Amino acid sequence: MLKKTLIAAIMAAGALTATVASAEEMKEVNFGIISTESSANLKSTWDPFLAAMEKGTGLKINAFFAPDYAGVIEGMRFDKVQVAWFGNKSAMEAVDRSGGEVFAQTVDGDGNPGYWSLLVTHKDSPLNTVEDVLKCDGSLNFGIGDPNSTSGFLVP
Repeated sequence: MLKKTLIAAIMAAGALTATVASAEEMKEVNFGIISTESSANLKSTWDPFLAAMEKGTGLKINAFFAPDYAGVIEGMRFDKVQVAWFGNKSAMEAVDRSGGEVFAQTVDGDGNPGYWSLLVTHKDSPLNTVEDVLKCDGSLNFGIGDPNSTSGFLVP
């Protein structure tokens, strides 16, 4: 996992270096991250990636944590975020609303793009399959993710 993360950071660093060459003396870059948990917990997860970007670009890379996709998109729109890690739908929103440009895509260890959505139930739940969920009588509550999430909202 760390190897894939570092490869992604190097790709991002290369793109940033090209951008910096044409920008006026950029010294810092704010990298947008959706806070799926506390910023303190996420910091240790993202630090190796951000450190690799710093090394690759020679720029100071700051983490910009926002509570949802919209926060990062708006951060980009108002130049508080220069680069961010988005899913498909939120990336298109960043392009449309914030002048963003998609320049890289992550892939798995075999080079395949994509991701998987999950249904999660309590360990003692009688719901163990998709069929169990689909047979429900309307009494179940289903927690949908962020409205700007492809896998958590748009596709399901």
